[in-house]
Amino acid sequence: MSKVYLITGAATGLGRAVALKLAEQGHRLSLVDYNEKDGQATAEDAKKLGAEVIFVKADVSNEEDVKNYVAQTVEAFGTIDYFHNNAGVMIPFRLLHEYSSEEYDRLMNINVKGAFLGIKYVIPVMIENNGGTIINTVSSNSFKPTAFNGVYAASKHALAGLTKSIGQDYQDLNIFAVGVAPNTMQTNISAAASTTYTEEIGAGIAASTGPNIPATAEEIADVVIFAMNGAKTLNGSTVNCAGGQIYN
Repeated sequence: MSKVYLITGAATGLGRAVALKLAEQGHRLSLVDYNEKDGQATAEDAKKLGAEVIFVKADVSNEEDVKNYVAQTVEAFGTIDYFHNNAGVMIPFRLLHEYSSEEYDRLMNINVKGAFLGIKYVIPVMIENNGGTIINTVSSNSFKPTAFNGVYAASKHALAGLTKSIGQDYQDLNIFAVGVAPNTMQTNISAAASTTYTEEIGAGIAASTGPNIPATAEEIADVVIFAMNGAKTLNGSTVNCAGGQIYN
């Protein structure tokens, strides 16, 4: 029987890759993104694969938008079985004191507040549904920050903490949470951070990052679906899929 999957950040990158893999399996999809053009394109591609799909434009840091995408999902499909809490941004590589307050607020509002709001409004639906699974897109930076990336790392540490808390507080209600933590992924989110890239920054990143194999969004999507299927036993943990990178 097909399940209902809600995916934020579904227009491009990892969210799109997960959506298309789930569409091939015939599941029902609610796709959420602020990028309406690419979000609608992903929805159309998923429909061509046989899935029943809706697209909802939303700013995940806006509480009314979050309420709306949850409500529209329930209206269309009756419930939410899986929530891929995936929307996120990066900001250009800098030392901490060089970031503006506006950059900090934008990143935290999307990566942390946006994730929290999604969890806040999805969990009551899952409680009514007698269970569900939440997959948070975390980062290798939740284990060990790369150089010149402190604010992003802080946001992903926070999301890993939320994952642990859900796993602890809701397992008796048959609601499970797993984080997925890739390292370098070939998507446009990492391109945004590279606008300030210099030789010095490159050397610092290389020195702070162990050997690893960059992954495609499609490869990480396989890990996301693995985590969805294994959420009961992985509950509260974060799956390190950083391409062989080892952390102390």
